[in-house]
Amino acid sequence: MAFAARTGHRVGKKGQAATEYLHTYGWIFISVLMLSGVMVYYSVSKAQYLVPLECGFLSGLKCLDAGVEDTMLSLVLVNEFGFTISNITMDVNGTCNSTANTTDGNPYGNPNVLLANQQAMYVFDCQNLTNMKLTELITVNYRVLGTGQEHVKVGKLEYSPTG
Repeated sequence: MAFAARTGHRVGKKGQAATEYLHTYGWIFISVLMLSGVMVYYSVSKAQYLVPLECGFLSGLKCLDAGVEDTMLSLVLVNEFGFTISNITMDVNGTCNSTANTTDGNPYGNPNVLLANQQAMYVFDCQNLTNMKLTELITVNYRVLGTGQEHVKVGKLEYSPTG
């Protein structure tokens, strides 16, 4: 005690400052931990609650929009290849499991040829999709009109009903 008195230092002041700091700012730390726990518990951090529809391909085809009705799924696609594609067949596999008819007699007018930068809607007959979350694998088979080469493009559709 004599040394502390001679140098002017008070014994125990550092511990008191740390305790006051924890009492002052500790509630913020506890609040952040609790809020994070609630978000993880209710899965609020998942993107499906922020974006109810996601549809896309890696390149070449672009999915502009998708629509989900009671027994139909529709996709609006754009040919971004820069050349005409033909002999288009399209399948979705997942909840719907259907093929878009592009041959003669298809009831929805699904096109069999897409010019460069042309957009078109493709409609699929499905089971009851009312209030269902969808995860579909989209497979597009096509032929390059100029070369005759057959190609396959794979994309994905994810949809969560709102409400």
